[in-house]
Amino acid sequence: MAVVTEFLAFLWSSFLLLAPMLLLGLLLSGLMHVFISRRAILHWFRDDGLKSVATSAAIGVPMPLCSCSVVPVVAEMRRKGASRSSCLSFLITAPETGADSILVTNAFFGPVVAVVRPVVSFVTAVVAGILCMGLVRDAHEGSPAHRAGARGDEGDCDSSDHDHDHGHETHKALFPDDEDCYVRLSQLRVLASRWLVRAGMAPTRYAAPQAPAFHRGAVRTEGTSSLPASDSPGTEEPDFPTIMRHVFRYGFVEVADDILVPLLVGIALGGLLYLAIPADLMAHEHARWLSYPVMLLVGVPLYICASASTPIAAALVAKGVSPGAALVFLMTGPATNTGTIAIIVSQFGARFASVYVVGVVVVTVALGILIDLALLAAGMSIAVNLDASDSPAILTLQWAGAIGLGALILWRLGAGTLRVNAFSST
Repeated sequence: MAVVTEFLAFLWSSFLLLAPMLLLGLLLSGLMHVFISRRAILHWFRDDGLKSVATSAAIGVPMPLCSCSVVPVVAEMRRKGASRSSCLSFLITAPETGADSILVTNAFFGPVVAVVRPVVSFVTAVVAGILCMGLVRDAHEGSPAHRAGARGDEGDCDSSDHDHDHGHETHKALFPDDEDCYVRLSQLRVLASRWLVRAGMAPTRYAAPQAPAFHRGAVRTEGTSSLPASDSPGTEEPDFPTIMRHVFRYGFVEVADDILVPLLVGIALGGLLYLAIPADLMAHEHARWLSYPVMLLVGVPLYICASASTPIAAALVAKGVSPGAALVFLMTGPATNTGTIAIIVSQFGARFASVYVVGVVVVTVALGILIDLALLAAGMSIAVNLDASDSPAILTLQWAGAIGLGALILWRLGAGTLRVNAFSST
């Protein structure tokens, strides 16, 4: 009975810690989806150079994509003319980190690790991208024809070949016949003011007479102005409530459906590991060095999202596993799994997939060992937070987040997320 009580206590404390951060991360995911232009990102990825690799890696850091859902995105990037090296760097950082997982990491490990984790992911992606520039290039790389319609020399990069289903409905675009759901802040401001006037919550004088027009088929420019489409007869352009519903749908339905079930499984596995691992497991020096290959053997083939891997890593560190070894699991678990590797081979070729896997493994292990050596030399340690806060204000926030996240989980499970995720992961 004591073991069961300790297990349930771990589950509840983990839930309290991550709930507010996860909800904030889901909201940020929806905002980034709407207020960051996909076409502008694709434009930055065209060059096969260090600047393009670093840019794609940096953009991938906050993106809330799992290792399977990122593949069709990268395939579309490649089809639009993005270089292989840029695709590879984005393919690493996008699943390894995300706005949600960074905030969850802060809840368990504190702000230092929450910063170190995306930095390690960024460095890994840049190094792998540089390797890709030297090892995975063909004679037509960089030619205008290749940039206009690159599909790779070893496989078709059509994203329609990817059939991994995450449990949510097909993405509903914000604009008719346009996959890019980008909305400028100037457009949102004008539409919001008009909506407030119509709702009687603002004086009529605050209503802007004109608003920047929505443009489809190209990156929207700032130079045009017209009546918003919602005021023009015969158009289907979104108004302010529609845009905000799209933000919340993307974050709290589409992204949530991707991560909620794996997150619950991750918390449960973290609790089991916390109980099963002996407290003196890492007392011997050889155990520290064996932990790195063990984390690789577990992390590389395992399918787990970045947020779900965090409570497992917290349980490992709490039981004495070195922070560097836990970092290996945090990086390889979300970035690689057998299904994703197989898809990458079919989409981009065996050499590209080899550079991808080897880059993630070698750079992550090297950085993990360096971090452990630095901590030993400085006499420092990483503290893991597995308890609820003693502050009444923070505890209230944690309880509110837990209630909100619990309601979200029940809603999405009722919508069939559990059943579909169970089948899609097999």
